[in-house]
Amino acid sequence: MKIEKLKMELGAPEYGWLPVKLTFGDFDLQFKASDVPANPIDQLITSLRNVIKGINTEVWWHLEPEGYYFEFERISDKYRFKISFEDSDNTQRKEFFELDGDFKSVILPIYRAIVKFIAQPHNPYNWPQTNKLEAEELVGLVKEIKTT
Repeated sequence: MKIEKLKMELGAPEYGWLPVKLTFGDFDLQFKASDVPANPIDQLITSLRNVIKGINTEVWWHLEPEGYYFEFERISDKYRFKISFEDSDNTQRKEFFELDGDFKSVILPIYRAIVKFIAQPHNPYNWPQTNKLEAEELVGLVKEIKTT
């Protein structure tokens, strides 16, 4: 029996657009997110830090004008990750993915995608610089959890 694992890939940004791929079993979501009006990688870093600390949070992946929302919730020692979509004409989000799991199955795959993305050099013309201090704080928090 094959165990389904969450996998996230952040591609090479070009002209303010970032390819994002998220898979889990048969679920496959691919889109290109804009860096306007805010850098979603910075939002993702902050969201992971917050949810690890027990603060519910979300990331807005702006598609100009539509958008995906990644919502994170911590329930005791478990995590809930939901994805919804909102189009430009609809104020009601449509939720279409939900995953409940532990730190290793929900948070670590997204964390690893962030670390891999940050390690790659990016031309500031194609994508804004990631907030290094926020990223370092996330790395420290994850290391702390992995060693306890």
